[in-house]
Amino acid sequence: MLVQSSLSEVLKAREELYSRTNWTDHTSQLQNRVKGEDLSLYFVLTESEIIGIKETIRLHVSTTPYYLSLSSPDDPNCPIRKMIVPRSEEAVLSSEESSDPLDEERLSPVRGLTHMYPNRVLLFSNHSCSVYCRHCMRGRKVSSNEERMEKGDLEKAFEYIRNHPEIEDVVISGGDPLNLADARIEWILSELNSIPHVKICRLGTRNPVTLPFRITEALCKIIETYNNDKLSIFCNTQFNHPKECTKESKEAILRLLKAGVSVGNQSVLLKDINDDEETMLSLHKKLLEMRVRAYYLYDPELIPGSRGFRTPLARGIEIVEYMRGKIGGMGIPQFVNDLPGGGGKITIAPNWYLGYIPKTRQHVFRSAVTKKIHLSFEPVDSTKESYYPVLSEADLEKLGL
Repeated sequence: MLVQSSLSEVLKAREELYSRTNWTDHTSQLQNRVKGEDLSLYFVLTESEIIGIKETIRLHVSTTPYYLSLSSPDDPNCPIRKMIVPRSEEAVLSSEESSDPLDEERLSPVRGLTHMYPNRVLLFSNHSCSVYCRHCMRGRKVSSNEERMEKGDLEKAFEYIRNHPEIEDVVISGGDPLNLADARIEWILSELNSIPHVKICRLGTRNPVTLPFRITEALCKIIETYNNDKLSIFCNTQFNHPKECTKESKEAILRLLKAGVSVGNQSVLLKDINDDEETMLSLHKKLLEMRVRAYYLYDPELIPGSRGFRTPLARGIEIVEYMRGKIGGMGIPQFVNDLPGGGGKITIAPNWYLGYIPKTRQHVFRSAVTKKIHLSFEPVDSTKESYYPVLSEADLEKLGL
């Protein structure tokens, strides 16, 4: 039962929570996770949040004390809070939404494995996360005990991979694979390492953001053992806001880097959380300081109860356009849409290339820095001129050419 608390009561409850948690011990952080029914102890809730907690049609609610400490107890507009606490929009299923918009289940030849791309598979390693982020695109599976992956399920997935020599790249996701015990992680990596045609393993984890203490020296030693001349291991994480770029997170990232693991970031564009130019620029500047390279900026998926997070497609294009010229290229993410229906990812970019002038064999570009028009020539012996969109006389006039 949700009981409204005053700010003084909330602050006291937070202090008690933090004091009973062995702060840098990830197991203690998980043991003291805050569940949905207890959120009213740690936040002065709004009516919208009360409805969201009671009626959410999505995954469970849970946060580590560490991630809770990054949020505001009394400001409902706090970006971290919005990723922790459900709001009333989560109780609404819109007609365009689907529990599995990417058709991952249709593309699953065995339990827990999605084979969408010819040479790549996604392995759903477990259903548990340290924090159940409200925008999670896999809410149909995450936090559900029915989706637990037993050892036998994983063995069948490995058998499928062994029997398909075209598979070179395995993405380990979940849930969060780093919520598994060290022994299970080592077993998974050793299995992949033993398959001759698997060359790349990618760990998809948000623990560097939500539970950085999980990135222990022992875990990194395991990863380093299998990050060898046979198997290359990468890590993709998800920082969404500058407030998440803490000293603790940087220390976790540095441990991964010392294990030889390249770390990339996949942000999700979220309404009223990070959907403005300066927030996204600040985030990626901080990530570069942490030695994390930008990878993707996701357009939110059409998942149930997600209307409170979705932004117009143009927002992502505008943000990437704004960032160009203000930060090095390795700090600018690719804006992508993971197409509904299992169409895979496509990149969506600002329109720097405006078209072609056949008469003069010139390409017309718009500078990302100066916004001025620039021209470049096509080779004389080119056989590709029919590939380019031709600019009309009217187009050229508008451009002042």
